[in-house]
Amino acid sequence: MITRRWPANALLLVLVTSFVGLAGCTTPKAKLMAGDGSGSFEAPNLLLIAIALTNDGTEPADDVQVTALSLSGGTLTLPTALPVAIGGIAPDGSTTVVANFTAAAAAPDTDYRVTIAGNFREHGRTYKFSVDKTVRTPPASPGSRAAGTGSVPTQHVTGAPYPPQPPNFGPEVNESEHGRRVPLGPERPLTPSMNSDVKPAPKGTGGGGSASISFPTNAPVGISSSTTAEPSGASGGGVVFESANWFAAFSTDGGSTFTKLDPTTIFPNSSDGGYCCDQIVQYAASIDRFIWVLQYSQATLSTDKPGKPTGPNRYRIASASPADVISSKGTSWSYFDLTSTALIGTKNSTWLDYPDSSLGDNYLYLGADDVNNRGHVVVRVPLSDIKAGGTINFRFTTPSDSAVAYGSHLTQNTRDQLFWAGHNHSSSIRVFNWPESSTSYSWRDISIGSWPATSSSNLMTSTTPDGNDWLNKLSGFPGNAVLGLARSGGGRDAGNLLYLAWTGAIGNGFKQPQVQWVALDVNDNFSLVSQQQVWNAGYAYAYPAFAVNSQNQIGMSLEWGGGGNYENHVAGFWGDYVVYQTTDSSIGTTRFGDYVSIRQHTADATKFDAFGYGLNKSSPPGSTVVDVHYIVFSR
Repeated sequence: MITRRWPANALLLVLVTSFVGLAGCTTPKAKLMAGDGSGSFEAPNLLLIAIALTNDGTEPADDVQVTALSLSGGTLTLPTALPVAIGGIAPDGSTTVVANFTAAAAAPDTDYRVTIAGNFREHGRTYKFSVDKTVRTPPASPGSRAAGTGSVPTQHVTGAPYPPQPPNFGPEVNESEHGRRVPLGPERPLTPSMNSDVKPAPKGTGGGGSASISFPTNAPVGISSSTTAEPSGASGGGVVFESANWFAAFSTDGGSTFTKLDPTTIFPNSSDGGYCCDQIVQYAASIDRFIWVLQYSQATLSTDKPGKPTGPNRYRIASASPADVISSKGTSWSYFDLTSTALIGTKNSTWLDYPDSSLGDNYLYLGADDVNNRGHVVVRVPLSDIKAGGTINFRFTTPSDSAVAYGSHLTQNTRDQLFWAGHNHSSSIRVFNWPESSTSYSWRDISIGSWPATSSSNLMTSTTPDGNDWLNKLSGFPGNAVLGLARSGGGRDAGNLLYLAWTGAIGNGFKQPQVQWVALDVNDNFSLVSQQQVWNAGYAYAYPAFAVNSQNQIGMSLEWGGGGNYENHVAGFWGDYVVYQTTDSSIGTTRFGDYVSIRQHTADATKFDAFGYGLNKSSPPGSTVVDVHYIVFSR
């Protein structure tokens, strides 16, 4: 994703900010504000909150201290001592303030007003600050709701190629300080698993911890892209199709060569805004179609509600058989558009962002963030409608139900029901499921071991050799969102295991950011089977993507870096306790993309297709080459 995320939310926004100079009447150039905030309810009377404290000014705020936290009608229980030292907050930087309150009126699905007050220093002068924020607790659990319905017509590309146009990014609505913050939960024991190492990806077959691993393909796509590449792709019918933010490419020789595609020349643009970014690619073998999701943007900044994008915008969902991709050189597609208005209505000029997609036995699923209302919507589309190319009949969830899943992804290998998830707090995860046999979806809360959610004391940071914090963006968005989701297949476990993975911060005994993941038993009321980590004391792991092959092995696609290393893509199998580096970066960044991808390989379901990238120096000095890769690996 290449756009900023503004401080807008279903958990309402900053309402008051004031500054008072203790040593005079000057106005500081540092400006502390409240960004995104979230709340969680623990029966019988505990309210847990997490609020981003951001510096929207032009000077650093040094020695920030929180001296007061208050909730109308509540008593502060954590932290137990004030003041709390936050440290410095750079311009455009942020941290997360967490606190728990006991409140007789604490309840689910309720708004609570929280006040944070304190002081900071700027050039030797001390200033007070005070910010108010309203947070909303999630709906009661367990719960369920019937999905909404809608329909749109299929359209077919005619007249391509169209004149090329620059991507229409609109306002930036994906700023790092505005991802969902995870509250601090009650302490529950967590035992770290064995740590994981990194090795170069072997050519052919090489050693892999407990078993050998093969990388028959590790191919650079060779086409320039945004430095926030966000690669996605799939293979099927002799074609590899890959996207990376605002370009796409296909290969008919297994990845040896790729042909570049410009989406603005393939699809017609219209008056409501052109193609932007954030592409997702799947291959649906049951209908022999590539399914290509593209985000279109009309958003502008609201004049009456500063910081909020106005909409509507839309997702274009295109389909084509591998044979059509080959014969048309990637220019012949059927497509339909889903607008934010159709899915959410007109509330707050709704704008959708950060899509993901998944394939079930009978349906395509699309997930996206409801930016202005701080929710998450999931759409279900029959694959038979896509194949028929006529009217598309879809169902969709209520975004506010899934506010905890803001920034999260959908399950891969999901089969007869879809899953998605988000954190109530650092020791409870809310899991959603939508059976293909039902028109309703449900959710429930699962207690897990306490992991280090990002906060002022648990930092998500990792520095490359050139001094860049490559996790700077991730620390805010998508933050600790659940990005890696997969469901086991049949066979020895009868397909009952659900895997959920996310990035944790430094803390709780972990010296570096790490990937946290849990396995839940779907057939046993989603009971916790296992909680594991991909971690190392010397460097960071982040951005997990999971999939499962036909042998029920977990394939992982993620990034690693820090500790004297640049950020790079790695892939491997869970259980080997080693992952393999597929790229060779030579330059750091503070704005890595929001995801990498992995799919079960279609032609041989024991293999995985992974899509990742690195960054390299180039001439002239200061420029960067984006090294996007297509990777196939297996035992």
